[in-house]
Amino acid sequence: MVTVVGVGIGSIDDLSKKAKEAITKAKRLVTTASWHNVWQELPLTNSEIEVWDDLKISQRIDKLKGLKEDIVLVVAGDPSLDEKYFLELEDIKIMNSTARFNSLPLPNNWCYTDSNGLEKIYGQNTLVRVYPGTWEEIKKSLPANLKVYYENRLKTGQAVVSDLQISDGYVLIPKRFRAKPIDNLLQIMRRLRAPDGCPWDKEQTFLSLKPYIVEEAYELWDAVDSGDNDLIVEELGDVLLQVVFYCAIAEESDLFDFNQVAEVVSDKLIHRHPHVFGNVVADTPQEVMINWDAIKKREKGKEDRLSILDGVPKHLPGLSKAQKVQKKAAKVGFDWSEIEPVWDKVEEELKELKEAQDYDSKEEELGDLLFAIVNLARFLKIDPEVALTKTINKFQKRFRYIENHSGRPLEEMTLEEMDVFWEEAKKEDK
Repeated sequence: MVTVVGVGIGSIDDLSKKAKEAITKAKRLVTTASWHNVWQELPLTNSEIEVWDDLKISQRIDKLKGLKEDIVLVVAGDPSLDEKYFLELEDIKIMNSTARFNSLPLPNNWCYTDSNGLEKIYGQNTLVRVYPGTWEEIKKSLPANLKVYYENRLKTGQAVVSDLQISDGYVLIPKRFRAKPIDNLLQIMRRLRAPDGCPWDKEQTFLSLKPYIVEEAYELWDAVDSGDNDLIVEELGDVLLQVVFYCAIAEESDLFDFNQVAEVVSDKLIHRHPHVFGNVVADTPQEVMINWDAIKKREKGKEDRLSILDGVPKHLPGLSKAQKVQKKAAKVGFDWSEIEPVWDKVEEELKELKEAQDYDSKEEELGDLLFAIVNLARFLKIDPEVALTKTINKFQKRFRYIENHSGRPLEEMTLEEMDVFWEEAKKEDK
C-alpha cells in the first residue's frame, strides 16, 4: 500500500492530525518535497527516509510499482491535483490538501496540461505542470520573451520565459499567447520522439530517413504538376516534416536544432544577395547568377573545391546530374556557341551506338547519347527530367486506356490488337 500525503501550500499548522500521524508513524517514509517548509518542520524519527525530489516522473512510477512493502509518500500541494501520475497506480490511498496552483492568480477559465500536451494548449489560458526534468523541453515551445506567472517549489512570481528556471512547479500561459504553427509542429515532433512516443518515429535516424527526402520531393513535384493548390500545401508540409524530423533527431544529441538551420539559410540568402541587402548592382538574372557563383566559391567549406565541377550532388538522378555538370562547364566557356553542332553530336552518338558490338561498348555509347540529348535539351531550354516525366505520364495514360477498353486480359491479346486501342488513345490526346 502506498499512502500519499499532501502537505498543501501553507504551514505545519494547516496539516491535519491524521496526516501528521501517517507521516510520523510510517516505517518507510519517502518525499518528493524535502524543500517544503512543512517537511522541514516535521519531527521525523522514522527509521527509513528517502528523498525523491529530483526523480523524473517515469522514475518515480517505476519505484512505486516495484515496491514490496508499505510506504508513506509526502508530496507538496494536493496529490490528486498536483501529482496526477498517481492516478496510474493501484493499491494507493490519497490524503488530500490544498493544491499548489491555488497560489497563482488563475483566471476564470483555464485548462491544465504537462509537457506531453503542449501541442494543444494554444489560444486559451493554460496551466502547465512542470515536473522535474521537463522545463527545458517546455521552454522550447514558448517564446523567450513571453511573460508568465510561475510557481517553483512554492515560490511564486512573474517573469519572462528566458529568465526562468523551474525545477518543480507551474507556469501559467496567458490566452493571448498564440504559438506559431512551426513551433507547434516542432513540439509535436518532440512528442513523437519522446520515450513514450511513437515506436516508428523513435527509431528513425539520419540514414533511415534518406529515402523519404527524395520521395516527398517527387510527390511535391507531382502536386505542382497537378495544379491542385490543396495538394501542393499538403506535400509542402510533408517536405517540411522531413526538415523538422532531422532537426529533432539532431537536437536530442545537441548537434543542432531547427533555429540553427533557419538562421544558416537566412544568413546565406542575405550573404548571396548583396544586390538586395548590400550595395552591389545586378540588374539582370544573369548578373545575379555570376555574383552568386563568385560568392559561393569564397564561402567557408567551399574553398577546397579544386574543380569547377565539384559540388554536384552525387545522388542526383542521371538526367539532372548531366544537366548540372554541363551548366557548370558552360559557365567557363566549355560549350558550343550555337545549336547546330549539338544536333550533329546527337546524330554522331546515335550512329556510334548502332555500330557498337559488345555490351560494354553499347552501354558506353548509350550513356554518350543520353548525355548529348541532355545537352540538346539545355540548348532548347527544356528540362529533360520534366520532358521525360511528361512522356512517361502520356505512356501510362494511353496504356491504361488499353486496359480499360480492351474488355479482356492484356495477356490474351496480340500486340496488333493492343495497338488498335493505343491509336485510339493517341487520338483522344489530340
